[in-house]
Amino acid sequence: MPDLPDWGQRLVAVGIVGLVALIATWLLRWLLGRFAARLRGALPEESPAGKRAKTLVSVLGAFGVVVIWLVAFVTALEIGGVPVGPLIATAGIGGVALGFGMQNLVRDYVAGLFVLSENQYDVGDSVKVAGVEGTVEAITLRSTVLRAQDGSRHVVSNGEIRVSTNTTRGYSRCLVSVVLAHDADLDAAIAVTRRVVAGLEADHAGDGSLTGPGTVLGVDAVTPDGPQISCFIETTPGRQFALGRELRRRLLTGFRDAGVSMPPGAPPAASRPSGPAV
Repeated sequence: MPDLPDWGQRLVAVGIVGLVALIATWLLRWLLGRFAARLRGALPEESPAGKRAKTLVSVLGAFGVVVIWLVAFVTALEIGGVPVGPLIATAGIGGVALGFGMQNLVRDYVAGLFVLSENQYDVGDSVKVAGVEGTVEAITLRSTVLRAQDGSRHVVSNGEIRVSTNTTRGYSRCLVSVVLAHDADLDAAIAVTRRVVAGLEADHAGDGSLTGPGTVLGVDAVTPDGPQISCFIETTPGRQFALGRELRRRLLTGFRDAGVSMPPGAPPAASRPSGPAV
């Protein structure tokens, strides 16, 4: 630009940088808008998966815009003759100091991004995270909100989640173990268990609660109180709690009616926590 003074050339260059940043911002939002439109076509917007996808699109858009305009700002300063080296070094030192102070918050947001992108759990799932268990009420980038069976509301920072256990993803399973007396008739106990499992399957064959046939494991352990007989049923997500309670009730009734003895004072049936009423 030989006809313009030096400051004029720099001003034009800064304007071009700003124009490029505007075009890049528009292009980013257009691409994310197309992506969001496809997601809305594939997922109901009010569904947990739709809300998760909307959150991810929003986060990606905000991050992309910040990066674009930060690069444009630094470039404009360099064109204007401002030494950006010391500025970047100062910003780096300040960023390190800020990072030490906000490392837990950054960890929570990064962990939340992975929770959402990997679809580890959805709103309504029964999960166990960071030592607490309950039904997921809300998921954000920073935290996961759980409602326990007793009504307690737990807010768990996503950065504290090392292992997440989801009991309502794909299918659920209820394992029931019954401890019998040492002199109990094991063959009769196994026959009762098979009959009870088959009866439960027949009663719920048409309501879609069960995802597969029940399994009788037989005597899978010997405890100080006596031999232990186990069985399990596979159910649709969330139904394992109610059907597990019914299975335990039928087993205890069946053992009593068949005269199968159980040790006095020993817990007659064991399984995972009963969970919410369904």
